[in-house]
Amino acid sequence: MPTQLTKIALIDTTTLSDTMTFSVVQDGAAEASRQVISIEPNTVMIENERELIHSKNYNITVAGLFTSAANATKLNTWATNQTPLVFSGFGLDGSILHAEGTIQMNRGFENRLSFRFTSLREAKGGYISSTGKHSSEMSYCKNGLALYEWGDGDADGLANGWTDADSIADSFTSGVQSINNDSGDDASLERTIYFPFPNVQLSFFANFTTVTVHTDLNLSIEAYDNSETIIGSATEADVAATGVRVVYKDLPASTNYIKVKVNAADDDIASFKEPTLQVTNFDGSENITTKRLSYEFVEFNT
Repeated sequence: MPTQLTKIALIDTTTLSDTMTFSVVQDGAAEASRQVISIEPNTVMIENERELIHSKNYNITVAGLFTSAANATKLNTWATNQTPLVFSGFGLDGSILHAEGTIQMNRGFENRLSFRFTSLREAKGGYISSTGKHSSEMSYCKNGLALYEWGDGDADGLANGWTDADSIADSFTSGVQSINNDSGDDASLERTIYFPFPNVQLSFFANFTTVTVHTDLNLSIEAYDNSETIIGSATEADVAATGVRVVYKDLPASTNYIKVKVNAADDDIASFKEPTLQVTNFDGSENITTKRLSYEFVEFNT
């Protein structure tokens, strides 16, 4: 059954200024469109007329009308050149789309200002054990970090998909990431997520299982524009004890991508599990306990 997205963006990570965003017709956006995700099984008939699912088709379809011939040209160029793109979006239920791939363009009508493109990929489903990445290179669930499984596929002590520029990851054992910052300076583990949707609120949660030293241990969200410049300052939330911790941010104008970080001062030691990035709607009146109850760790096991 197809699932409709509220918004979707196509991002060429080599030229962020070319990012294209599509919204439902009711949103009144310039490029009014309808965008859906569908997942359909591929089956084969085996003995006793039983069907066996051997793979799945994961498809993103967007159709609508252009207001600019230049945008039509851009889409056609991406399709012709099979340009690698990142797909980002979110649905009415708060599910977040994160995918990688190319597009196939269908010929438009009305002077070619109508459009329809797809991004189809066939995969067996689930995560690849050696890399932790979803086999379809797509994730759509209420966790914007779920393109990668929470695990350590290559057994390097660092969770799949995360960056550790200062080597503070100590170990990854039984679903728990340990950090020990002996770098001599502030350091962080981080994920970069393309999400060019200003005014949407995102919350970053992590469940801390140990907090041994916390000189300046915190979670943060940073927003960046298409020139890769941070917008304003990071939004931070201190971590001084175990349990679920959360930081949230209303994305500012010109946001193209964000970084979620677990930050540690020199000598900080802690461990955490099951981080998640969710679309939220906190208005500031909720107490911290209420915010933490919104935490829901899920993965795209489809």
